[in-house]
Amino acid sequence: MRLLLDLRHISDHTERRLLATQADVHGIWGVVVTGPSGAETVEASAIATATDHLTIVVDIDGSTAHPTTIAEEVAVLDQISQRRTMVIIRGQRKTRRAIATLLSGLPVGGVILSPPPAQASIPVRSPEDIPQIDPPEDAAQLAELINQYRDANEQFLIVVWNRSIKELARHAVGRAGSPDFPQMVADMADQIDPIA
Repeated sequence: MRLLLDLRHISDHTERRLLATQADVHGIWGVVVTGPSGAETVEASAIATATDHLTIVVDIDGSTAHPTTIAEEVAVLDQISQRRTMVIIRGQRKTRRAIATLLSGLPVGGVILSPPPAQASIPVRSPEDIPQIDPPEDAAQLAELINQYRDANEQFLIVVWNRSIKELARHAVGRAGSPDFPQMVADMADQIDPIA
């Protein structure tokens, strides 16, 4: 399972970029961002240029612009991020399907994207496809929650997190990826390098 740090609730641009950079450094798989309606990819582009490995998941309201316009903006974001883009599209299924088709390099209504995305096909999801949690502060409860979603074979999990990114990475990333994660490793790391 891949953990996605939810940055949609952070309104300050500088803080969002700082948290995204920390997530990148500490091995979080991706971040979920959005922006003002019709300009959601602008903030995502800024984060893409500030990070090296992080997947940028941009949450877009599919009813605010034509599907071709949205797909074009996402394709440019994918070029900027060097194939690190994923999209959550809110709105009608027909719109989501048109955007997904365009982002796969196929034409819709005789239109094909130019420039094309850097990826062969950008993953497009609906909000219902990815569960979201606001985990408890207790590390044991966090571990149990991560175990539940991982064991349910969820592909992604959006985590609303207001504490240290290092703490999230230390106690959740390994556990999300493996049912055999030794909690002792995270506990020892906390003793050696306490999280302030």
